[in-house]
Amino acid sequence: MPALSPEQISFYNENGCMYMWEGSHHAGQRDHVDTYGKDNLLTRGQTVMDVPEDITVPIELRPGQLSLHHPWVVHGSGHNTSKHRRIGFAIQSYIGADVDSVHGKIYVQQARGTDTHKYHEHTPRPTGLMQPHDVDFRDNANEALKQIFYKGAKKIGQY
Repeated sequence: MPALSPEQISFYNENGCMYMWEGSHHAGQRDHVDTYGKDNLLTRGQTVMDVPEDITVPIELRPGQLSLHHPWVVHGSGHNTSKHRRIGFAIQSYIGADVDSVHGKIYVQQARGTDTHKYHEHTPRPTGLMQPHDVDFRDNANEALKQIFYKGAKKIGQY
């Protein structure tokens, strides 16, 4: 996630930088508990239990820097206790053109190459600022993603 901010604020401990459990991805995908916590911005409030916080590493970023990690690395961020907003940009996932989702329809923005498999719905570039057909497309894509995120969930979270 790159550090973005009009004030050019860095991501440090006081504004809730991400922490990672180094090497945790080697154990594979870990079980999550759906907490639906009000202070958790994840769709279900997903939480990995029993994380040894004393060995997690803060990923402090200066403006323009970014952090990339494997999705199985246990990671999370704390509360922003600074007087500045924390602004970031997250790319949720990467999926190859040759991968067909088994959980639902995936909308993609093709980065390069040619999609010969046609498994995914390609997202067009917006035609202008908040054009109604662009907003409708985004709403439909978000609804499809919601079906994936909440598959098997007992309830729908706030985000």
